[in-house]
Amino acid sequence: MELNEAVRGRRSIRAFLPDSVPRELIIKIVDVARWVPSWGNTQPWEIVVADGGKAKQLTEEFVAEVQKGNPPRPDITMPLDYPEAHKKRYMDLGRSLFSLMGVERGDNAARMKHYLSMYQFFGAPACMYFTIDGGLNEPYACLDIGSIGTTICHAAWQEGLGTVYLACSMHYPDIIKQALSIPENKKVVIGIAIGYPHPDAPASLFRSAREPVEAILRFA
Repeated sequence: MELNEAVRGRRSIRAFLPDSVPRELIIKIVDVARWVPSWGNTQPWEIVVADGGKAKQLTEEFVAEVQKGNPPRPDITMPLDYPEAHKKRYMDLGRSLFSLMGVERGDNAARMKHYLSMYQFFGAPACMYFTIDGGLNEPYACLDIGSIGTTICHAAWQEGLGTVYLACSMHYPDIIKQALSIPENKKVVIGIAIGYPHPDAPASLFRSAREPVEAILRFA
């Protein structure tokens, strides 16, 4: 598969098969992605994979936290609001996805089921957690995490795997650190669910829209 095919073909997968991903395949993907650029070659990323029983443990504990009404307590500050243009894209994503899934606006039970499924990695058998040292400058280190994370998404697609960035996967870092033996002085930046896409589920086939080149590019 050419790079162009991987970039254009990749989409966020929100429905996975339960089949486990061989660890050798994850190693192969990370071996490719580790060559991405980072600020000053600092390579701030540290990756911990939760699969098998660890993945199951995390999803169960996350759902329990949500059902108890405990709010997120992330290490990295979450965005609270967006300018109108960006907010519209965010809202359009939700409407388009639910429409494809057949979830009606007033169907609160179906919406809650989807919400909880995010905390269950959308059924993915594994989640790759990206952490940084707590003493690092967050904006630059998080930019570097985006660099390697997105490259992993493309490399995974090339290997027949699907991925999705999951902000909710890092909502409860204390649970993650305890389950995955991550030191307290580390910050959990993001998790990326990884697995084999469900071939028929609408949430697996959905792809969000993109702005045309002329809307995002100009020559000074």
